[in-house]
Amino acid sequence: MTPPPASPAPQQPNTLGNASLALGIASAALVFGLGLCALVGVQQGTWIVAAATPLYVCGASSAFLGLIGAAVGLGGLFGSQRSKATAVVGLVLSLVALCLFFGVLSAVGR
Repeated sequence: MTPPPASPAPQQPNTLGNASLALGIASAALVFGLGLCALVGVQQGTWIVAAATPLYVCGASSAFLGLIGAAVGLGGLFGSQRSKATAVVGLVLSLVALCLFFGVLSAVGR
C-alpha cells in the first residue's frame, strides 16, 4: 500500500499584494480619468487654462499612489508561501498608471 501524496502547505493571504492591487486599481483609474479630462480640455482649448493646475495636482497625486503601489507590490513579491498573483497585478497596474501620467503629461505639453 502506497502512502497518500503529501499535500502542499496552504498559502497565506498576501496583504502587501492586496494593498498593491487596491492602490494600482485606484491609481490607474484616477490617472486615466484625469488624463482624459486634460486631453479633452487641451483639444477644446477653452477651459484648460482654469483647470490645468488642479488637474496636474490631482494627476500627480494619483501617480504618486501608483508609485506607492509599485513599492508595496515589490514588497509583496518577497514572501514565503504567499500567493504572488495580486502583487504582480498590483505592480503592473501601478506601473501602467505611472506610464499613463507621464504619457498624458508629454501629450499635453505639445
